[in-house]
Amino acid sequence: MVIDDEESVRKFISKILVRQGYFVIEAANGRKAISLLEEAPVDLIMLDMNMPEMNGLDFLRYARDHNLSSAPVLMVSGSTETELRVESYRLGAYDFITKPEHAEVMLKRIENGLKIGEMIHFNEFMKIELYMARKLQKYLFPEPEFRTDSVSISTWSKPLSDIGGDLYDYMQFRNGNLVFFVGDVTGHSISAALYTAIVKMVFRNALKLSERPDEIVSNMNRELFGNLPIETFVTMFLGVVDSSDMVLHYTNAGHPKPYYTKGGRVAELPGNDSFLGPIRNPSFHTHSLPMSDIDALFVFTDGVLDVLGGDDTPAGLGLLMEVLGDSSTPPREKLLAMQRRISGGEYRVMDDCTMLMLRGRGVDGE
Repeated sequence: MVIDDEESVRKFISKILVRQGYFVIEAANGRKAISLLEEAPVDLIMLDMNMPEMNGLDFLRYARDHNLSSAPVLMVSGSTETELRVESYRLGAYDFITKPEHAEVMLKRIENGLKIGEMIHFNEFMKIELYMARKLQKYLFPEPEFRTDSVSISTWSKPLSDIGGDLYDYMQFRNGNLVFFVGDVTGHSISAALYTAIVKMVFRNALKLSERPDEIVSNMNRELFGNLPIETFVTMFLGVVDSSDMVLHYTNAGHPKPYYTKGGRVAELPGNDSFLGPIRNPSFHTHSLPMSDIDALFVFTDGVLDVLGGDDTPAGLGLLMEVLGDSSTPPREKLLAMQRRISGGEYRVMDDCTMLMLRGRGVDGE
């Protein structure tokens, strides 16, 4: 779009541009340009500075305030005043040419503007894609709190950016047993949303074949192997609480070892096998622990361990031991304390952070 109150100038510029293969829309002033832009988008705007009714700066202000167009703006003026140029740039113009200008210079600056426009359009496209990916991930996560007749689950998750690679899920079988997992998929952004969706789908499909943790994870790995990029892998802690004898059976597939509390004691849960994805047939093992031996189990992703203190030294493990080792704090409050401490600005977060707490009913006075 060429906006200029001098018809001879508009026609001259349009003639040059049409010869170069551009389609040109002309507007005699800013108000006419607004009317035209509301009907049809353009890729670039050439804007005269001095016009009646609405000058170039007023047009830029209107376009900015009303989100009229994202097209790059090339200012055109016979004036060389520095203040006008500075104000044009402040209001969003990408470049400034004077009248008269050599055709070759004008065309090169238009070409540069169109490249800027392509980047703007790509950025807007990516914003839409990220928004849709965030919506997708939102539906992947179940409710943060869940209770059965025998156990309770509480969760907290904080992605490093808009979209993270952490994931958790749980489901109660018809026999009353509860299966849950906390996983971490390598990557961030749109790819993370895609991979976490695949992992959840594979998890739910694997539950149709077995209720044993090692078999569930093995079935998942068979589906993930060859269907994820070779550089992508998944770590996962998966547990099944048997409601008949209140025993936790679990498999750890390359995930950080969880901790459990009992009274004032904090202990690491043993057992760790290969992560999921790149290896065709790794071995997985099921371990068991009576729920009566624990007050609460804390499962977390490595982002919790990777938080940095004020001097940029690793502080996650120390923070975790400090919070979990506080025997005066109920388990539910310990999860909330970790959430507050990590999110409160005291620590620098370097990765997605997710925690899941499992406890038997009756703990915390339930």
